[in-house]
Amino acid sequence: MTSLTRRTFIKAAGMTAAAAFGGSMLAGCSGNANPSSSASSTSSAAAEAETFMNEGKGQHLVVGRRGKLFKIAPTVIAEKMGFFQEEGCDVEFQQVELAEGFASLAANNLDMMLMGTVQSLEYISKGTPLYIIGGTVLNGTEILAGPNWTEKLEGPDSFKGKNISFFRAETGQMAFRSWLKDQGLDIDGGDVTFTPIDSEQAQVEALLKGENDLALVNNAFGYINRDRGVQVAGLVKDFTGDYPCCRQNASDAAYHDKFLSLVDFETALLRGYQVFREQPDVAIPMLVEYSEQSPEYIEAALYGTSDYEAAMQLLPDPCRDATLAFYESLKDVDQLDANAPSADDYVVDSVYSRALTSLMDREPDSQFWKDLDEIYKKQNVH
Repeated sequence: MTSLTRRTFIKAAGMTAAAAFGGSMLAGCSGNANPSSSASSTSSAAAEAETFMNEGKGQHLVVGRRGKLFKIAPTVIAEKMGFFQEEGCDVEFQQVELAEGFASLAANNLDMMLMGTVQSLEYISKGTPLYIIGGTVLNGTEILAGPNWTEKLEGPDSFKGKNISFFRAETGQMAFRSWLKDQGLDIDGGDVTFTPIDSEQAQVEALLKGENDLALVNNAFGYINRDRGVQVAGLVKDFTGDYPCCRQNASDAAYHDKFLSLVDFETALLRGYQVFREQPDVAIPMLVEYSEQSPEYIEAALYGTSDYEAAMQLLPDPCRDATLAFYESLKDVDQLDANAPSADDYVVDSVYSRALTSLMDREPDSQFWKDLDEIYKKQNVH
């Protein structure tokens, strides 16, 4: 299979949840293991895939989630509304940090992690069979400027001569640096200087002191700091196109031994996502209780407001094409070894497509599932 380039990444991610569902509700990728794909033909590998994809129902799933982050909103809603029980999914949630969670995932001591993208791709690049089976977030990085900023960011030349701070764990900074490099800019100080800073709030402080021209930070930092004069000068997605952020990650054992349980989990999650999109008045109080954050902050961060655009979009779709292209981008910015093997076999859409198909079969007249199916067809071509 042909390796995806950064240009394919930009082209592939052409339809976000916000676009598909008409923007803010409050403000007014096909996998090798897909049983419906041509890959499941007459080979012994296809026969093996056919077998495990019809087994593993009713298995206990241990799912890791980090802190009280509300970006996993569909899962929180599904849990609170009893959707997992209704789908026959026996799930146990554990609060884990990223490093601990991925180490457990790699050792098959954890079935799923709902956070992280770079971590799973790093394990895959080193030969550990983890599986990216769905999405949590698309995009999510803001480009902040200080109170005296008056320039307009319109293309790669807008960033020439700028000193830009970034937080190493922020996914968008990797997509952005790769994009600038693809545009022909020297991102190692020749055209643009990138300065790593240990925390995003420290980036804001450095910006206010005039130590950097711009700062690449996570969603909603512009919102919580705007009273201090911080401006959102742009969003990374405005330049790179959509890029994957947190993914749904599964262990090798869970993918092969608990496949139908993963499908049940995904089905419940998709039902939670429907509530998130269509009933924000129901979703927000649940997320306030879960995260202990204010409803105003959750609204701004997840839905946006009349005067603030949320940088991230929640989307359960695997976005396989964009995720594979992001894997190549990580090589480009030296996050991964340039000779790392292909990730094609480990970024899969089979769990998600099975769950979405089941919901479309249940509710054939639902426009919501039809819209998600259109996104799926565009984001999971290869």
